[in-house]
Amino acid sequence: MIKKIFVTTFNFSLFEKHANKLIDSFIKTDQSLKLYCYVEDNVDLYPKNKNIVYLNLFTEQPLCYKFIERNKEKSKINSKVSYLLDPVRFSYKVFAQSDARKYSEQFFYIDADTEFLSKIPNSWFNKCLPEDTLLSIYDRIGYYTEAGFVGFNNLLLNKKKQKLLDIFFTQYTNYYIYDLIYSLPAFTDCHALDATRSRFMFLKNYTEEHSNYKEKILGNWLKNKNLDVMDNDDFINQYIKHKKGNK
Repeated sequence: MIKKIFVTTFNFSLFEKHANKLIDSFIKTDQSLKLYCYVEDNVDLYPKNKNIVYLNLFTEQPLCYKFIERNKEKSKINSKVSYLLDPVRFSYKVFAQSDARKYSEQFFYIDADTEFLSKIPNSWFNKCLPEDTLLSIYDRIGYYTEAGFVGFNNLLLNKKKQKLLDIFFTQYTNYYIYDLIYSLPAFTDCHALDATRSRFMFLKNYTEEHSNYKEKILGNWLKNKNLDVMDNDDFINQYIKHKKGNK
């Protein structure tokens, strides 16, 4: 198992739109971590590089494909009302993150509309995701989490000596496997992630299964309430640019 990796997900349409810039910038900045890309189509469609691994998401995570097939018509209707009500659009990254546990001790998810600006030093990753922390995340209290970048620690154990991240992803992916996503205020990965986080934060002092749960909150949301928490965080914005939406 590799120590640390980057993880992202896209299809060829998204690659042509913006993920090609992610790939190009990753190569040009000579990042020290490998990049694992979960794609929805033929892995041979994408440019090869010794530090990039392409995996077919549906082969690795067939439950993702089943969720999409089961909900794609409903998502089409919902998306006409709001992108927040489109569960399929945001489901791919959840299953990609879940699958990355097979490959790395720690992994850092980045959205496909992200670009690398410069090489990230190894010391940065240790500051970003300490050994005693399960998640590093851009929380936005009173709003929903910015999930364009999330760090996951696959080594942390609970008091029962179980991998805490395995338990976390069981509960996280259950929102999709059992269509529980529709029980949330909105149907994005951010809302499913926040619901899972809330459960862990509440139960960590009451059950051994959820014990040792700890987060590192990135950014300065409480100070400036700027929704672009990544772009306004000096810790990350010198290395990564999140070109969210139409930016």
